Parts: sequence; C-alpha cells; structure tokens
Amino acid sequence: MVDPQREALRQTALMELALLDTPPEREFDALAKLAQRMAGTSMSSITLVDAKRQWFKARCGPLAAATARAQAFCPVVFETERPLIVADARLDHRFVASPFVVGRPHIRYYAGVPIRVRRADGDMVTIGTLCVLDERARAESDDDLEILKELACVAEALIEARAAALRAAECADEHLVTVERLERERRQFKQAERMANMGSYRYDIEKQATTWSDGVFTIHELPVIGGVPTQDIMNHFPEPDRSKFIDAVMRTLDTGEPFEMEANFITAKGNARRVRCSCEIELAKGRPIALIGLIQDITEQHDLEERLRHQARTDDLTQLANRAEFHRVLDARLHEIHAQERDVVVLLIDLDGFKGVNDALGHAAGDAVLRRVADRLRAACDAPCLPARLGGDEFAVLVPASLGREKVDRLVRRLLHDLEIVANGQGHIARVTGTIGIAWSDPVAHDRDVLLRQADAALYAAKRRRKGTAQTYHAAIEQAQAS
Repeated sequence: MVDPQREALRQTALMELALLDTPPEREFDALAKLAQRMAGTSMSSITLVDAKRQWFKARCGPLAAATARAQAFCPVVFETERPLIVADARLDHRFVASPFVVGRPHIRYYAGVPIRVRRADGDMVTIGTLCVLDERARAESDDDLEILKELACVAEALIEARAAALRAAECADEHLVTVERLERERRQFKQAERMANMGSYRYDIEKQATTWSDGVFTIHELPVIGGVPTQDIMNHFPEPDRSKFIDAVMRTLDTGEPFEMEANFITAKGNARRVRCSCEIELAKGRPIALIGLIQDITEQHDLEERLRHQARTDDLTQLANRAEFHRVLDARLHEIHAQERDVVVLLIDLDGFKGVNDALGHAAGDAVLRRVADRLRAACDAPCLPARLGGDEFAVLVPASLGREKVDRLVRRLLHDLEIVANGQGHIARVTGTIGIAWSDPVAHDRDVLLRQADAALYAAKRRRKGTAQTYHAAIEQAQAS
C-alpha cells in the first residue's frame, strides 16, 4: 500500500526539480544506452514517476515516451524505494496481467533501481528509476543490480548538477529581475514624484550631509546637477514657518516622534509655494542615524482649499461673511471672552423698504442695493469687526467690545446714515434704510442663541418705534414683547 505522506514528499521533490516533460538531454540518453549495453538487454530507461504516469527522461528500445502508472514496473520501485528484479514477468502475479507484458513491448525481464535526490533536511527521496528490460526471460542477476546502482549514482549526480545549474540560472534570473524591478521602481518613484509634486530627503546625522531626490530639486527650482546646497536651506521657509519647522525637527530628534506640517515656501527663483513636510527618525540597531522625510508642493491644492473655504464661508452676492461663518466666528469670540471676562457686541441689521425695490425696480436693482449695503458695511467696519449677510435683507456686524461704547455708538450712527440708500430706474424711486438691534454679551448672554435673540428683540423694538433707528437690548424689551 502506498504511504500517502511519503508519496506526497516524492511528488514534491520531483516537481521541485522541474525535470518532467523536458526535452531530451545528451547526458541522460548516454547513461540509458550505457545501462542497456552493460546489461545486454533490448531496452532501458531513466523513468520519472508522477501521480498518474511514468515518463521517460531517456529511453532505449521500443518504449513509448510515457505510459500509465498502473501495472507498470518502475512505479513499484518508486513506491517501495528499493531495487526490483523480475526474471520472468509471466510467472510473477504482480505483472502477469500487465498490458506491458501481454502487449507491446512484451516485457519478460525487468531490473530497476531507485534514483534519489537529497532534500534540504538531508532525507533521500526517490523520484524515479534507472532500469533495463528485455522481451526474453533471464535469470536474476545481482550483477545487473550492481551495474544499475552504480549508474544510478551517476544519474543522481547528473540531476544534482542540473539542479545546481538551474538554481544558478534562477539566481541570475532573479538578480536580473531584481535589478530590473529596482530600475522600474526607481522610474515609477520618479514618475510618482512628478505626478504628486513630491520629493524625498535624508539627512545623515553623523555626516551632517543631506541627500535629495529629484523631486526636491524640482520643488526648490534648483538644478539636480548642482547638488544639495550646503547652506541656508532653511531660508526657503519664511518666518514664522522656518522656526516652526526647526522646532518640529528638534522635537523629532529629542523624542523620536515623527511630524507633518504645512508651511509657506520660497523657491530659489523667488516663487511663493505652499508645501507639506514630513519627517521621521531612521534607526539602525536602535540608534538614530538619519532624518528622512517628504516634501510636497501643495500650492494648487492649498489654493483650491482656500477658495472652497472662502466660498463656504462667503455670501456669493455681497462677498460678506455668510450666516455659517458669522455663527462660527461669534462662537469662537464668545468662547475667548468667556475666559477673559470681556464682551462682544452684535449689531443685527434689517433693511426697511427693500421689498419695494424688488417690486418697483426688479430683482437686479435689489441685488445692486444689497451690494451697496455690503460696500458700506465694509467701509464703516474696521478690521476687528466682522460684517455678514445672514440672508435676504438681513445683515449683522460682530464688534469687539474693546472698542468701547462711545466708538460702538459712533459706528451705529454712521451705519444708520450710510444705509439710507435711494434706488431709481424705469421712472421709479425707492428708498431703503437700515434698522439696527444692538446686544452686548454679558454673563447671561455668553451663548450665541441668547445673544442673537436679544439683538433680534432690540431690532424689532426699534422697528416698532421708528424704522431707520437703532435700539440697544435691555431686559424690559423682552418683558414688553411678552406682555
């Protein structure tokens, strides 16, 4: 009975040799002829046995190139891994009904020995046989087996030499493939650098020397042939980003933690760029030996993000801050002043008579009025203030309380004056004014919703009194509205 585990091992060893179904080779053919001649038989073969067939690497006499494994002689040697000699196959119950005995090539005599190879673990495994065959019965002869054993040693040496040559060729091929792969990866890396506007760098700590990939030279707008500049590399980063970059590098050296940051950058040709930089420690045996990192030109991406951010925060018609941006800044200011026990002021502005502009002059005239309002808000409000369009004909101004009540009052009076706008066209005239509700943050109104509700209450109190005026919130306003 065939041992499945041993059979699997033999088949694995055979496959590893890559000898099956290979073209004839002179050395193996010569060895088969020598065995035939020395044994004086009509046939001989060097046979390899796979899972379902026996295949002849070399053969002499009327043997097919390959036959089925079942009821053949060589598979018995392959399975037992021992020599086999059959004096008369017609008298041997194992082979008397074999098609190779009753039919062509009418084998009567067979002598075969295993051909083995040594595995990596030292185990000798049979992969095939060296055998001689004849159409005539012969007396069993130990001489035939001895001849075959000696010739099998030669066959094994041939196979080992062939395997060694194949391994050497494979190593050479692998080396060539590795070289080609590295060259391909180098080209791909350079292409990726170009596509991503990116480059890599390495700073050798001991040698205090820096190497750049081509991409870094491109970002710096420097020729590769000139090499890495030895001085003033950091000057490409304007302050304060230069100091931030140096501090980040020092932290990486001290702590081993990598960093990534964005910074403004000036090329060798004086062009302004935005770059993303990353850096980490390279270790050898646990000791830092270099700083390695990437630098990427993200100018276009940064500009696009800034444009998108601006669009997300800006009212398209007036180019003032929109409601979302006004709320974001107000929340941030309220958070800041809460810790500092300071105040902010919200001016909530509603245009009076704006509907009449749209009705009498059309929406284009209405849009023009809204743009004029935005221009006047920008002109009246200094940098600390944030004018915004909340939607429709509703505007707001966020004012730092540090201006003082006198300056805030002066700003309100100017806005009331500037927001008196006359629009005319098509024989019609329309007048627009602004009504302003004013709310100061205090310990109670440090919440955005509360502060805006108070400004809204003051606004409508002013409208009820007289449009085109201003009203500062006080508690009595909401009490009056509630009643």
